[in-house]
Amino acid sequence: MTLRSIFLTFAIGNLYVCDLAAESGSPSDQASIRWSALPERLPEAMPDWWKLGLEIRGRVEEFTGLNGVAGTRDVYYLHRLRLNSVIKVKPWLTLTSQMQDSRTVDYDRRPVPFGMRDPVDLRQAYAEISIHGEQRWALRVGRQPLVFGDMRLVSTSNWSNVGPNYDGVRLTHNVSGVKLDLFSALVVIPGEVFDRPRADRKLSGFYGTFDVRKLHSTVETYTFWKSNLRAVDEGFHVGHMDVYTTGIRKVGKLPGGFDYNVEMAMQRGHISGDGLHAWFGHWEAGKRLRGAPLGPRVWLEHNFASGDEHTGDGKRQAFEQLYPTPWNVVGRAVDFASRNLHEPMVGVEWQVAKKWKLRGTMRGFWLANGNDALYTLAGVVYARKPGAASRHVGEEAGGWAMYQVSNHLQLWVGYARLFSGSFLKEAGRGSSVNYPFAVWTYTL
Repeated sequence: MTLRSIFLTFAIGNLYVCDLAAESGSPSDQASIRWSALPERLPEAMPDWWKLGLEIRGRVEEFTGLNGVAGTRDVYYLHRLRLNSVIKVKPWLTLTSQMQDSRTVDYDRRPVPFGMRDPVDLRQAYAEISIHGEQRWALRVGRQPLVFGDMRLVSTSNWSNVGPNYDGVRLTHNVSGVKLDLFSALVVIPGEVFDRPRADRKLSGFYGTFDVRKLHSTVETYTFWKSNLRAVDEGFHVGHMDVYTTGIRKVGKLPGGFDYNVEMAMQRGHISGDGLHAWFGHWEAGKRLRGAPLGPRVWLEHNFASGDEHTGDGKRQAFEQLYPTPWNVVGRAVDFASRNLHEPMVGVEWQVAKKWKLRGTMRGFWLANGNDALYTLAGVVYARKPGAASRHVGEEAGGWAMYQVSNHLQLWVGYARLFSGSFLKEAGRGSSVNYPFAVWTYTL
């Protein structure tokens, strides 16, 4: 960890301790530490047209049985600092920027992935021009996040220690329960030097959100175009990639405290000389017990993404990941991609008290097609075993507890375990994977 990170961590910790003392100490104690109210006083001290923000996050992770290999273990610390600035230049013009410093301590694997370590870089920098009124228009230009739906296809991962972003243009139109987005961007990939957009990787699309009040539901429809100037087909020929993903999502409430979330999408296009015909689906139904907003919610869901039927035939059926798709990836033992996969799941989430929140899940994994591989969100093959006797990958049990210590400090701990199934054992990845973690986040 750098001296700067150590100093900031120590300073923030002292601010928090002094805040507690100011709340419960004697009048003389309070007088001696009035400076500790900085978190509350800073917003008041800033002019109305300029807002500053700070986020410091630390996470300790441990993996045993890493990548399904017995006897492997890695314990390390991830540290992330974000500085935010929002300047209201004019009523119609806003400038937003975010600097980020992401580092690792005691990470054994080399090289350290760019998604975990990226010292001092510009994560966001965009201008937003908006027109307010009954019909609101907004134009964003620059380095910005793209988050749509419930983040199953396009998002900016907050769980990641770095998180990708996009350099581009986005036009948004809001009017009476309808939101329309049109965007085109180059993908920004973290690297050794200052992060730059990849001119050969583009993501464009349209996303529409429609509130149907009479049915207590929301309908979303979209088309994404993923373009890559360099792609390799099954015959190892280098060419262009053009993947078009079109889908629809509907979420809403049902009588009796039930709710649902259904999404389906199909893909068409080509990867160099290979044609692409793939699809994915998400089906979820839940119920809020006790009928209270703070009551536990129990849900069932099934996720599916198609896989290749035959390799080397010039036809692709495996669902192609977009940039990125870290949906619901928080505290997972292994980040399996939604590609060539059946994933049934049962879960419960409960806001036990104002400051306490719990979540637990149990998942199962089966290959959609035994001729294809098992993939991670990074797009690499986790296991491949053509002709395996079983498509059963395994089960994963996990959960976490989150505690809101104050308005600024949040703590949470969790654990997940992947129990390897027959397919992983045949593929030489038969060791169970254990993943405990602990996170603290301070925001200002």
